[in-house]
Amino acid sequence: MKHITQLFILTTTIIFSCNGNLRSTPPRTYCNPLNLDYGWGNLSSPIRNARTSADPVIVLFKGKYYLFTTQDIGGYRVSDDLMHWQNIYFDPAIHASALDIDHYVAPAVAADDQYLYFINFNRNRSLKEIDLIRSSDPMSGKWEVCGKVRRMADPSLFIDKGRYFVYYGLGANQQTTCYELDPVTLTEIPGSAKLLREYITDVNDCKAGYHFGRRELSDELDASAWKGKFKNLPCPEGAWIVRHNDKYYLQYATPGTIHPWYCDVVTESDSPTGPFEEKPYNPVSLKVGGFIGGAGHSSVFQDKYQNWWQATTMWVGNHDAFERRIGLFPVSFDKQGRMRTHTVLGDYPLPLPQRSFTPKDINIAGWMVQSYRKKCVGSSELSGFEAYKASDENIRTWWSAATGNPGESLIMDLGKKVRVNAIQINFAEQDVDYGTSLDMDYHAYKLYVSADGEKWKMIADKSLNKKPVPHDYIELARPMNVLYVKIENVYTPRNGKFALLDLRVFGFGKAKAPAQVKKLLVTRDREDERYASLSWEKVNNADGYLVRFGYAPDFLNQCIQVKGNDTVSLLVHILTKGTPYYYRVDTYNDSGITPGNVTGEI
Repeated sequence: MKHITQLFILTTTIIFSCNGNLRSTPPRTYCNPLNLDYGWGNLSSPIRNARTSADPVIVLFKGKYYLFTTQDIGGYRVSDDLMHWQNIYFDPAIHASALDIDHYVAPAVAADDQYLYFINFNRNRSLKEIDLIRSSDPMSGKWEVCGKVRRMADPSLFIDKGRYFVYYGLGANQQTTCYELDPVTLTEIPGSAKLLREYITDVNDCKAGYHFGRRELSDELDASAWKGKFKNLPCPEGAWIVRHNDKYYLQYATPGTIHPWYCDVVTESDSPTGPFEEKPYNPVSLKVGGFIGGAGHSSVFQDKYQNWWQATTMWVGNHDAFERRIGLFPVSFDKQGRMRTHTVLGDYPLPLPQRSFTPKDINIAGWMVQSYRKKCVGSSELSGFEAYKASDENIRTWWSAATGNPGESLIMDLGKKVRVNAIQINFAEQDVDYGTSLDMDYHAYKLYVSADGEKWKMIADKSLNKKPVPHDYIELARPMNVLYVKIENVYTPRNGKFALLDLRVFGFGKAKAPAQVKKLLVTRDREDERYASLSWEKVNNADGYLVRFGYAPDFLNQCIQVKGNDTVSLLVHILTKGTPYYYRVDTYNDSGITPGNVTGEI
């Protein structure tokens, strides 16, 4: 039985060049969220009214990358380069061990030299034990039962120097625990269980504010309205551990997955079983503001070239609270052993070199957003889903045409001729018929550009595409000078209406980078040091601000992206009591980024 399905592409590799000739070029960049097909919860009977995926694990095994995700395709994906992915499905013979009906949730996956191992988070509470399965040839879809482990929430499997460890824990009232497996029987070694993190009983007792806001905060600016009002306990979950230079880095996610502030916290130890210490530079992974937020419940791995990466969960939450996507960010460890996930402008085009590299502070390809707040005109418009929402850099708003008919279109006026290097097309689901079959779930469209609004050049023809590409990303073989961009519908999935979350255009605006922020004032709340208030002067030619901060002036690893230049104050709520911080506010626009000056607290 064949279990490999058609290729899914994160980055379009064949496009029209500037002279109109069809040409092929290897992609150099990708753009978050990843352009995966994304399932609908269950394949046979959808349990989510939205395509979704979360809790990713990427493992390198025998020269290939394997990606496993929650409530998605009922199988897993394989890639040679982290850009192009194939879907593979578990052989039916192993379904009872691998799946809950036709999907799985938050799995544990790890590899040694011989096998790829998998543990499902089975939510059948009547079970005391579940199967540990493995495969020497996961490309075939064939797996075998190789051991038994206790039923756990959010398990994680770590193989280190011939030893096998399991970590688990989900929710405020459940600790993070680990135990060791016998390497021969792959069953729990009696007496090896160890508590690594205590559970949280009162959110106000948390030393760090990054535990605040579960199911309370919904964007990057609303913390001020919640100060002193946070009540919901966080949901620590998604343990993951790696070893770097004989130091162990154990992560967990908080405060909760349906949240743009979803982040990862790292703890460090000299032993895989602890004790672990939370570090002052936490959160280790945070992506707030911009087009899409969220960077929690992650897996950290090394690629073929020894580069470190993090696959992570990003939040949408439009049609279902648990509507999520997958992101991929570079990770680095500095000479002091400080771990960092590079998420600043992490939904811009990012380089993915097939070689060893060192991530930059802001690790983007250098192509800025050209489409923010640019005028859009739709061929038609559904009430409440206006065309301007296709250019607002917000995944939680969208434009919808009145129908899903072929020929429905959106035209974007960039306001001036700009250099265009890439375009990301983010499709929305509007009035989708969830009862239709999955063979009706695909996007087909045509993409055009123009220098004058009269003569149009097609740069991508996806009219024959038969697969879902919800976040299709077009990297141009050569940059083009463009004034208008047009997308035309050919087919919309599952009888829905033609709709766009955002049509995002990247390149260079041929202008000056914005002026530098002046008069940054930071006041730490000395009664509750989890908060600090920031204010600065408006910069007229900025498209927004990057509020950077960290526990040391040379390690400003935290960032809150503030869109638009009118917002000139911010309440930061994720600080750790007793830790002083340093701050900087950078400005950005369609032509570059201008760093601010670092300042301390009052």
